[in-house]
Amino acid sequence: MKKYILILSALFVLWSCEDQEVVVFDSENGFLQLASTSAQLTEGDESVTTTVLLGSGENSSGVTVNFTVTSSDPSRYTVTPDNGSIQIPAGQYSADIVIEPIDNLLVDGDLEVVIELTSGSSLPVGLGGEAMEAFSKTVTIIDDDCPVDINAFVGTYSVAEVFTSGTNEGLTLAGAFGESYQVEITLDPSDVTGTKLVLNNSAGFNEYFSPGTILTLNACPGTITFDAGDPTLALFAAMTVEESSFDEGGVTIQADGPLGGFGPYQFILTKM
Repeated sequence: MKKYILILSALFVLWSCEDQEVVVFDSENGFLQLASTSAQLTEGDESVTTTVLLGSGENSSGVTVNFTVTSSDPSRYTVTPDNGSIQIPAGQYSADIVIEPIDNLLVDGDLEVVIELTSGSSLPVGLGGEAMEAFSKTVTIIDDDCPVDINAFVGTYSVAEVFTSGTNEGLTLAGAFGESYQVEITLDPSDVTGTKLVLNNSAGFNEYFSPGTILTLNACPGTITFDAGDPTLALFAAMTVEESSFDEGGVTIQADGPLGGFGPYQFILTKM
């Protein structure tokens, strides 16, 4: 059993009950270390705070702490302060680095964010100033979005569409205009999230979606959004999507909402 005794002075002592060995770290002016070396939070959480501790008997003039924050995708969080440096004010013995995750609807996996105190700080870093322990912390941001097999949605789709209530209830655009609709769905080649589809009209059919319309499957809420905003359907009017869903098993995509000022409307795309 190991016991660690931290003396807030220039002296840092490790005492072992097993072998009675005393290890002394003697840093004349003190040292800087992190209060913890790991943490995790989900995308939907507010933030995680990393506290930098000053091991010193006094702090009469303030201490500069330099740090780096690295990860494979810095766009998924913010850092405060964001300039890689904080101050422990005179008379105080700690300062905080805050990581705030950005909650997105993308299935982009967990992300490890590494905070590391650097040798450019005004005092030595790590446990006892030895730069061996407690100078680095790994914060894991857990992806809270659900996976979806985007490839299952590639194919040809029939279009069922109708006004669902109001004065136009039961009316279809296909019937009103004497048209027929069928849609081809492919993967978006520029997508790295595995959630985006490209909609085009099948050859020989009338235009229902604007060619090249990009649709995103928002996996965990099970909804859809259109990247360019409200889609214009059948060259007629823009639809405001108020409710939507997709079914990976039956391979359907559904949206409900008003079509321009003509009343509540619904379309269902079903893979053929």
